[in-house]
Amino acid sequence: MTKLKQIIFDMDGTLSDTAKATYTAIKQVEKHLDIPPITDAIIRDAMGIAGLDFYRHMYPTVPLETLLKLEPQVDALELSAIQNMKQSVLFPEVVEMLTALKQAGITMYIASTGSKIHVHGTLEAAEIQGFFTEIHCGEPAKISMVQRIVGDADPREWAMVGDMFKDSEAARGSNILAIGAGFGYLADEDYPLFDVVLKTPRELLNYV
Repeated sequence: MTKLKQIIFDMDGTLSDTAKATYTAIKQVEKHLDIPPITDAIIRDAMGIAGLDFYRHMYPTVPLETLLKLEPQVDALELSAIQNMKQSVLFPEVVEMLTALKQAGITMYIASTGSKIHVHGTLEAAEIQGFFTEIHCGEPAKISMVQRIVGDADPREWAMVGDMFKDSEAARGSNILAIGAGFGYLADEDYPLFDVVLKTPRELLNYV
């Protein structure tokens, strides 16, 4: 395999353990709204789903009117929690991995379906926004984001690192290497979706 020169990263569940902040935020508001208690596992399962659909996935029986009240409250509290967590919102070894990749001359990008406020707020709180040449977010279709980033470049020099089906799908759509974040939210049953699965972030350095 050609050594990688360009790497596209998903964010939530790949670089950042955002579910911790989401859980904290939801617990602050659920007692004020008529919603059932939620678990960390349910939140992690919904990560990567954009907008109101994220809350519909977690609360399929809760009326839309209630979810419309829940969403802005949780989003604001989540961002506040992330700002307080700073780099601890990231998975272990992520900063060290990004630093080593930059030193190796790798160009890095973000492709996330999360909102611009959430994505940029997380990257800034963790102080890692400077590692990325381009930050693409706030779009429902990751496959089109990745196609736009890769363009007409040699796909053999590119990889997409993520933790969900839509990350592997986006990689396939541009004929680039699909790398699974086994240290993140990637479920064991989804390992076959990816060409390579990393147990730790630093394992990515073996491909550059």
